[in-house]
Formats: sequence, structure tokens, C-alpha cells
Amino acid sequence: MAVATDFLLDEAGDLLIENGDFVFGESDMQHIQLILALEPGELKESPLTGVGIKKQINGSFDGAVRREIKLQLEADGYSTTNLVITPENITIDATRNS
Repeated sequence: MAVATDFLLDEAGDLLIENGDFVFGESDMQHIQLILALEPGELKESPLTGVGIKKQINGSFDGAVRREIKLQLEADGYSTTNLVITPENITIDATRNS
């Protein structure tokens, strides 16, 4: 199982800085969160990336949303083993393909 590393972000989405330097670490969870939050078209270099989950708040999470999440994660190199959507939470078990 490959593990992605990248610059880490804080809760506000800004670069995390400790001791005057950027923090670098395991970033799979961060990548998944960003894919869910991004709207399609928001990334110039990858215009099809993003689920736009904020638009789904108080909406119905049908099979189309579940399918879009799985497709977006697969496109970024993840295998999804479990995806549970409830009105309060989304739980994703995914591993990065080597």
C-alpha cells in the first residue's frame, strides 16, 4: 500500500506551519477531503476533479452521489472498500493503489 505525502493544511485550508517551516506528512485523508469539497471546474489543471459535496447539504444522498465519490477517488488512485453516507456523516475507507 502506497502512502501519499504532501504539504499539510490546517482546518482553515491554509498551509500548516510549525517552527517557522511547512509541515510535510501523510496526506491521503487530506486528499480525500479536498476531492469531496472541490467543485468540478475549480482546479484549472484538472477541471473534472471534485464532488462538490457542500451542494448536497440537506439534500438526498442517492446512488448518484455515492457513485460520483467512488469515481473521483478511483480517478485519484484510490480503491474504496467501504462508503457509508448518513445525514450527519460520510465514512470512507479507501487505500491508495501502488
